[in-house]
Amino acid sequence: MFLIPSCITVTAIFCGFLAIISAFNGRFEYAAKCIVLAIILDGLDGRVARRLNATSDFGREFDSLSDVISFGVAPAALMYVWAFKSGPDEFGVLVAFFFVVCGATRLARFNITTSDEPAGHFQGLPTPGAAAAVAAIVYFHPDPVSGGTAAGLMLAYLTVLGGLMVSTLPFFSVKKIRLTPANLRTTLLLISALVALAWYHNRLMLLVLAGMYISSGPLAYLLKKFAPGLSRKFEGAL
Repeated sequence: MFLIPSCITVTAIFCGFLAIISAFNGRFEYAAKCIVLAIILDGLDGRVARRLNATSDFGREFDSLSDVISFGVAPAALMYVWAFKSGPDEFGVLVAFFFVVCGATRLARFNITTSDEPAGHFQGLPTPGAAAAVAAIVYFHPDPVSGGTAAGLMLAYLTVLGGLMVSTLPFFSVKKIRLTPANLRTTLLLISALVALAWYHNRLMLLVLAGMYISSGPLAYLLKKFAPGLSRKFEGAL
């Protein structure tokens, strides 16, 4: 039983490794898909381990190392080759490395402070969210960036993602969602609508969802600071 969640984690590592290889071979769209698949697998291994009563310290550490590869190194390598290699190469290397370090820091902090995180929220942008934000923009526009203003914007984009990972801004967790008879119908309708939109407009939909999620942390902070009543009302509705 202990092998099943570990096999899922190994597959996620393979997806991250394949994303890196694909990026350096110019297969940017395929690399983005590999990262998205790794995100899905990352969401499965822990749940499978808990369902099979196969959780262990080894599994948690193994999963964390997998995340460094799939959500740290792989997105950084993809962004570097896609946006920086033909433009601001020196800055691109530094910013890509900054993203990897921020991802590793975020994972290390999560490992030692999980019990202190507010229920239903993450402190800082989760690494899968940052990886999804990179994959989404590459998947939306697979043709490589040819330097200039676009490359500069991608430098800023990757820097912001790294900063959000090591921040303490609150980011929504799907674990917060409570399915009740009152909200079941609405939730199912929303999921159905998202699936339909993703089916017909998957490139745009992935980009929109990633953008909404990475902006949710700063927006939640601003709501809590300047409109606490509205913030509590929104949280109570989830």
